[in-house]
Amino acid sequence: MSAWTYLAAMLGCGVGACVRFSLGWLDRRKAFPWPTVLANVLGSALLGGVLAAGDGALLSPAWSFVLGTGVAGGLSTFSSLAVDVVVLAKDGRRGAVMGYVASTFALGLAAAAAGYLVVEALA
Repeated sequence: MSAWTYLAAMLGCGVGACVRFSLGWLDRRKAFPWPTVLANVLGSALLGGVLAAGDGALLSPAWSFVLGTGVAGGLSTFSSLAVDVVVLAKDGRRGAVMGYVASTFALGLAAAAAGYLVVEALA
């Protein structure tokens, strides 16, 4: 891949990270980490769609890299999920920990599958 492709992926990662950070403003109370769940679900849906588009040759390998590794990678976040779990556990909120982890993984898997299937159907 060219240097421009790597630069575009870096910029895409920045865009994804800014979107993720902006989602944090949706819940200023921080009662439950819904913004992180939403970021991970959106990133999963995008990556599923990118995978389908790449499989169907709708996207070049370069664009798949930029959108998948860059934008979806910057948008989704395992590190925030891990820190949120530690904070919830430290606060003794075991039910919230279980709900957070379960909802993130279940919704993320469903979103990735939905993104893939929607793009595949439209292709």
